[in-house]
Amino acid sequence: MSDADGDSPIDPVFCDARRFGSFASAGGWMFGLMVARSVYRDEQVAGRISVRAFAEEAGCAVDRVLRHWNAWQEAASDELVPDAGTLVPGADTELPEGDLWPKYYAAPGASSDRGQRVRAEAEALGASYKKALEITGHRPAMKAAIWGDHQTAEAAREALFSRPQERTATLARALADPDTRKAAKVEQKRVDHLEYVRRALEEKTAKSPAGQVVELGLSADELADERLNAIRDACPDAEAVEQAYDYVQELVERAVRADPDLYVREQRARFTRAFSATSRNIQSIDPDDLMAVADEALVDSLTDLQNRVNDLAATLRAVCA
Repeated sequence: MSDADGDSPIDPVFCDARRFGSFASAGGWMFGLMVARSVYRDEQVAGRISVRAFAEEAGCAVDRVLRHWNAWQEAASDELVPDAGTLVPGADTELPEGDLWPKYYAAPGASSDRGQRVRAEAEALGASYKKALEITGHRPAMKAAIWGDHQTAEAAREALFSRPQERTATLARALADPDTRKAAKVEQKRVDHLEYVRRALEEKTAKSPAGQVVELGLSADELADERLNAIRDACPDAEAVEQAYDYVQELVERAVRADPDLYVREQRARFTRAFSATSRNIQSIDPDDLMAVADEALVDSLTDLQNRVNDLAATLRAVCA
């Protein structure tokens, strides 16, 4: 069986193909046209039905029909399509390119407070606010994109950490988990040690355990060491960083031991720090609190400490006499 002109069969498959082509090329404009030529807004128009009646017949929300009406009329104000009032029910008209539809069609939630905030942020970034609103309505899909795509995940991290309020809330939530706190400490150690090693390679100096700046005088062989080569990657793993850090510490220790004056200063600084820490800890003890838990074990421990301090003081006096 053929159509009236005998050009092609009257077959539902061919009808669907034609309809598919119309929708594919026009995008949302086809739906906008159906609404614009079929409904009335304020005053009843012969041959048309109300927005509510159209929505009930279509089995969708009234708000959705209104968004299509508003999009059509906004495009009409730009002279892109005819005004809805001039259209004849059931009659077609020339439609714009499909990719222009998103410019006029407001996604659900666009008029809400949240929608307005999303729009303001999108405009500030030069992004499509309608696409942003669409994303807010598909959170499982957004999560999948973050998990599955590195660049999307990086964009999400940048968004969360670029503003103090969001950064604080995100960190507080993450660090509430003990495993995350542990992982954060490990990562912070990796970052700190990596920075230490790379600075040592760049400046050819490094700080000793006592805080002294030590000239390393790195040789070609030392610079070519595989432990240092391993951290030249963009993001070396924790094991590679720790091996490189330990190697630089070895180089620092060699440099300290090779210079007698430097070795003496290093030892003096190390002892001074130890004495200061011990002094602060003892001075922080409240005698009243100590008396509340006093027993022979504590007395013996304190006596042993006092004897050790006296012995060290006597040794120093003998050397300095």
